[in-house]
Amino acid sequence: AGDATLLQRWEIPIQYTLYGDYTDEDLATLTGFAEWLNTIEGFPGIEEAEETWQTDLSIHFCTQDDMISILGDNFWGMDGGVTFWYSGYNDIYTATICYRTDIDQYVRNSVILEEIYNGLGPVQDTDLRPDSLIYSAYSTPQELTEIDELILKLLYHPAMRCGMNAEECAQVIRQLFY
Repeated sequence: AGDATLLQRWEIPIQYTLYGDYTDEDLATLTGFAEWLNTIEGFPGIEEAEETWQTDLSIHFCTQDDMISILGDNFWGMDGGVTFWYSGYNDIYTATICYRTDIDQYVRNSVILEEIYNGLGPVQDTDLRPDSLIYSAYSTPQELTEIDELILKLLYHPAMRCGMNAEECAQVIRQLFY
């Protein structure tokens, strides 16, 4: 359900659960990003679930083979990946992220940020900004650029709504900045 050409994002607070063999640095990268996300106006919030039944974002630290069994064959050879589901209203309601544990920690830090970022709604990578967390070619940024941050702030701005098309989003942006 839903239309991937329309604005899609989380409307409910995100409750995540970690699975597998993650490092202290993995956890620090994840929690640092979550803390920043929770400062975004309009963002519904993200925190670790107290009970696994509350989970709507499953985060797996696993082998390549386990990632394929969780996410599917399309993720063969990838360092990480995300799948998410959204309703007919384009609100994301559940997601699964996998990170390979057999890659260098520096690379993994970047992948952690990228897959969470993509799992928040802006799933399309870019060819235009080599410094971006979501650059489509191989890169390992360790933080979001100002543009990456702006995209999330715009996506979750209270004036934006799930299901808006590109022109409706552009109208809101013009109203906010002009």
